[in-house]
Amino acid sequence: MTEWPQHVMVESLRGRIVAMDSVGHVDGRNDVSDVLICGSHGAPCATQLLVWARPRGVFIHDAEIGLGEGGVNGLKLLDAYWIPGCAVDGNSARISDGRDMYENGKLSRVNQAAELMGVSQGMSVREAAQILLSRNPAFRAPARRQIVVHSGEHGSVFALDTVKYADERIAGGVLCMGSHAARAMADYVEEMTYRLAGVITNDAGPSKDESGIAGLAQLDRIAMPAAAVACATARVGDARSTYSDGRISALNETAASLGIKAGDTASSAAAKMLEHAAAARTGKGV
Repeated sequence: MTEWPQHVMVESLRGRIVAMDSVGHVDGRNDVSDVLICGSHGAPCATQLLVWARPRGVFIHDAEIGLGEGGVNGLKLLDAYWIPGCAVDGNSARISDGRDMYENGKLSRVNQAAELMGVSQGMSVREAAQILLSRNPAFRAPARRQIVVHSGEHGSVFALDTVKYADERIAGGVLCMGSHAARAMADYVEEMTYRLAGVITNDAGPSKDESGIAGLAQLDRIAMPAAAVACATARVGDARSTYSDGRISALNETAASLGIKAGDTASSAAAKMLEHAAAARTGKGV
């Protein structure tokens, strides 16, 4: 296999800035410490060729952008992998000439991962590449995807694929999750500054030493009704499946005191949690 030319423009303890005339020149010589200046256009068919290397950053040629921004659409693909990506203005540097892009290029587009690191449109490639080499990746908070799967007189049930999507918007409701009921889940729930009506999640097997449901009993100490559905009845990581398909396989004493039992549907268990919480708020009991 041909070993295509790669030109090291900068090298430091942090890594390298490497220029080449094509994305297809990225190979085993490159790794996660490299910032890559590639002379190819920036369509997805090009940028997907280097995702495997997980570089610090990628620069491609914008090919004058073109119809439907075809010359830079690959920046979105890089963003999906949190790889900073930048497009070089075709009027500032030659296509298929990585060194000219590095020495003379100006940025026409940047993706969100690059923007979060301080790179911006109009910046020189030299400056932007040095920023990506010198700085650590910027933290990007995950999108908090919350779906209301039930809303009624006693409150709402919120489907969150992971507990990390939780925030104050679900206060007072039942948190229905796709993730496990292990100790880490209970730690997160105990840290919440708002009260829930209950928690339903997946039993994850329940795995060795029943670790997948170890957090249920932990939540008894804050009187939080908590239950898990059998992973054979609902997809792990899919909160809507937990609510719509799940059958209770394990529960804590607080949940049992509400009349919830193994074999119940998750939706009926959630209804009992909401009913109990509503009665507690009004002081009427259940």
